Amino acid sequence: MPLVESFSGIRGVYDDGLDEQVALRYAYSYLGFLKNNSSKKLKIVIGTDTRPSKEIIKNAVLEALDGEIIDLGIASTPMVEFGVRHFKVDGGIIITASHNEPYWNGFKFLGKDGAVLSSKDMDAIIKQYSNIKNLSDKDFFDKHLYKNINPKSIKLKKIIKKYEEINKAYSAYVLGFLTKQDKEKVKNSRLKIVVDPNGGTGIIAKQILEKLNVKVKAINMESGIFNRKIEPDEGSLFYLANELRGKEYAFAAGFDCDADRVEIMTRKGLVSGNQLLALIADDILKNAKNKAIVVNNATSLVVKEIARKHKAKYAETDVGETNVVQDMYKLKAPIGGEGSSGGVIITDSRCRDGILTLIHILKILAYKNKKINELVEELPRYHNIKEKVDFKGDEEKIFNKLKAYYREKGKVNNKFSGLKINFENSYVLFRTSKTEVNVLRIIVDASKKSEAVKLVDEALKLVKNGR
Repeated sequence: MPLVESFSGIRGVYDDGLDEQVALRYAYSYLGFLKNNSSKKLKIVIGTDTRPSKEIIKNAVLEALDGEIIDLGIASTPMVEFGVRHFKVDGGIIITASHNEPYWNGFKFLGKDGAVLSSKDMDAIIKQYSNIKNLSDKDFFDKHLYKNINPKSIKLKKIIKKYEEINKAYSAYVLGFLTKQDKEKVKNSRLKIVVDPNGGTGIIAKQILEKLNVKVKAINMESGIFNRKIEPDEGSLFYLANELRGKEYAFAAGFDCDADRVEIMTRKGLVSGNQLLALIADDILKNAKNKAIVVNNATSLVVKEIARKHKAKYAETDVGETNVVQDMYKLKAPIGGEGSSGGVIITDSRCRDGILTLIHILKILAYKNKKINELVEELPRYHNIKEKVDFKGDEEKIFNKLKAYYREKGKVNNKFSGLKINFENSYVLFRTSKTEVNVLRIIVDASKKSEAVKLVDEALKLVKNGR
């Protein structure tokens, strides 16, 4: 199985394309990148999600690193990113494959601000790895990893374990997004919810929420035991509706393995990531000094409607968290996200954060004293459909055919990766996946359900006939 290498990080199936030698050489390439940008002794944080291969991969990564290493243990992606800033280090490595299944693993490489590296910097690391990946172990060790090292001078690596500190500091960090009044409002609301981290790093959510007096029914809390598909979506979380029978619990929240994403299930079905982003944007933009929001170009138009409501600047980027974060800080936008993948980014965080997203939703519910489905019903209505197609054909050839077909029907936009066709109140987007091998994603968004169905059927037919 080939590796998936992109600005989103490196992912692969453990022991089938991704193994200790890949981890060792990628960590070495990342270390070289950091050294090229610093003249001092490096400090790096490292954390893992809960996959079975986590320790094997981590040990290989540690072998390649030098300087001072702060080991955060099992930690969510937002926690490791925060850890870079909290410990004031030069970078970080998250060993995770995010929403991919447990037999996958991978790495996210971070800059000194804690954010995932830019596509330019990731390209440099991928290029460096490609230069050494085919070397024999002997040549790699002799000419690179252990070059100019005197065996007699080798010392044990300085690895500092900070498990407890990062848990406490991160908990305080996410709760710090609430004012004293916000906290009292949430505490007095006595909200009750179901939380399902599915054995992933979102397990910490329970103890954080309980500090807000939220009653939490926690399920699937055993670390590394996965009782459903890793990716939280309508199919994998459908069973949570059974946990909501009666009126005791307001909703259920399901996390992916590294807890940068959360999806919310109600008795009426899933509240989409696009709707969560719209709800939080509506709350933040109404009081924001700088009214601006940044989203990827696969985000539902419902978010654009919210931006228009608040007369806020609405900026689109290419798909990829790093693209959204970079433009957020350029525009000083208080909020951004990738509604297409269930991610909300709230300044000064540098990433999607499932726990922070959940806390902000609880704050909104406490103030408005409404059920989440009632708030969703108040949003502009858009229908968002996502399809995945196995695709091994010529990407350029099929995209050229699609351009030719849609040219007379809508406004064709290929400013970003993939191909997006904008209509009056809808769009269709084609793009190859950055996290899955040989997958073409089709995303349709429309104000009318009939239009959304028509567009997605048309798109699937075109791709099938064009391969």
